[in-house]
Amino acid sequence: RMIIVASDGKIYRDTGDGSFPTTVKSGLTVSSVVPVFVEGGKEAAALARHLFIFTAKNAVQVIDDDGSTSGDLATPPTDWSGSNQPSFGLLHEGRLWGGGNGNDRHRVYASLTTDHEDFTGTPLSIAVYPGEGDGLVGGVSFKGALLVAKKPRGIYLVDTSNSDTAKWRVVRITSGLGMYSPLAVVIIDDDILFLDQSGNPQLVSTVSAFGDMSSRNIGIPQEIGTWIRENANLGQLSNVRGIWYGDKREAHFAIAGKGSTVNNRRLVIDFNVQDLARFRWSDRDVAESLWLRRDSNDIERPVYGDNAGFVRDMDQDSRSHDGSGYNGEFQVPHTDFSHLDPKLGTVRKNFEFLELVVEPKGNWNLNVDSLIDGQIKETLTFNMGQTGEGLGSFVLGTDVLVGDSVLNKKRRMTGSGRRLSLVGRNNGEGQDFSVAKFYAHFQVGDERL
Repeated sequence: RMIIVASDGKIYRDTGDGSFPTTVKSGLTVSSVVPVFVEGGKEAAALARHLFIFTAKNAVQVIDDDGSTSGDLATPPTDWSGSNQPSFGLLHEGRLWGGGNGNDRHRVYASLTTDHEDFTGTPLSIAVYPGEGDGLVGGVSFKGALLVAKKPRGIYLVDTSNSDTAKWRVVRITSGLGMYSPLAVVIIDDDILFLDQSGNPQLVSTVSAFGDMSSRNIGIPQEIGTWIRENANLGQLSNVRGIWYGDKREAHFAIAGKGSTVNNRRLVIDFNVQDLARFRWSDRDVAESLWLRRDSNDIERPVYGDNAGFVRDMDQDSRSHDGSGYNGEFQVPHTDFSHLDPKLGTVRKNFEFLELVVEPKGNWNLNVDSLIDGQIKETLTFNMGQTGEGLGSFVLGTDVLVGDSVLNKKRRMTGSGRRLSLVGRNNGEGQDFSVAKFYAHFQVGDERL
């Protein structure tokens, strides 16, 4: 099942074919809303599961089990009335929590543990440093701690470890970092990852009851913060959506590009190499919403909803968009080869060959532009196919088997200069490429400019 909130003010339900034929709710106010979905209920074995939908401008919607209609939260806090509704929610320590309502943006509210729809049986709410920041925007339950964030700055720990709720307390973690979107935070393995008030990716590894937090900006080594500032619309950070794609160990954040008001860029952070976060930037899709859906093998795969009303499955076997190819491109940083020998940084290189180490993918080409001292010199073409012949025409002792796991592809290269960068690209449907290494063959020239 999939449930979506659409720009026409309706909640739709899909039963598997992607058509979303059932209108669950209509008449909602959804302008500038970031819907937050929270799975809850089942407080006892005999009770139903619930899906809670927080939208900031409408009463919290509740869908029971596999229901096709939604209703308002049964007994919300008295503060949640009219247009003053919570902008985020989460489960923590067996309670449903919410906050960010317009009439008290610095307070979090908790339900009963026995009924996630009951916030009034034993009213429970906690003020979170009301004199700091503009108000709460989101939170996450992490290792028994409730962490909440404000815009533009402020991260706090709500300590709920004491069995006596009167002794619960709030500790300021930091006043230097904050968050703008309730969906800009994801839990990855044993850590928290979020985009801060400047769009920087921050990784939180440990939090103590005393307010100690170990966090670091994982984008500093690659200067990702500079890239985001130059290529993203920071005025739209409140619209960011994030997911953790566990099967590929990637965090995806949908974000608005420079000059855009929709999420037409996607920042992907790859955690497959220990102690090294690798980044990529996609401009292929408009992901106004982003979530995970289990496939036929019960593996959660990313899905997005765009600004034209389409819901699309991501990470499919074929590299295409609506049956058509799209541009895939990468660039190797400009280098003067001084990391090999400092003397090489001041001399010209007379380039002779370019060699690629590739994993065979198919009978199609990868075009590689050589940029020498910032100028495109030429475009070299490398076939991504395999060598040898198929078994249908195989002659034992004469022919070679197909299927080399790694191939070296070498092409004649011309031009001379101090610095070299390479841009690889193609745009055919399903035309994948996998390049492990580049070797630039050159003779050392003179030191003239």
